[in-house]
Amino acid sequence: MSKFFTVITTVDNHGGKSFYSANGKTEQKSIDNAFDNVGIHLKGIDIGNDDEILAIRTYDDIGAVSLKQIRQ
Repeated sequence: MSKFFTVITTVDNHGGKSFYSANGKTEQKSIDNAFDNVGIHLKGIDIGNDDEILAIRTYDDIGAVSLKQIRQ
């Protein structure tokens, strides 16, 4: 069974990027888990809640993807 892997890239108002990732048995579950990770991160910060989503990428075979491709 394939395991999906999602990476959400956010950017703050200073241009700093953050990467949140998660996996799941389905594409949607992978995306939901990654959004949960973004939400947990933002709830714990008083300053910086102005992060914007820059990209959402979901892979069905993470073994075929290089780290450089994920961080673009």
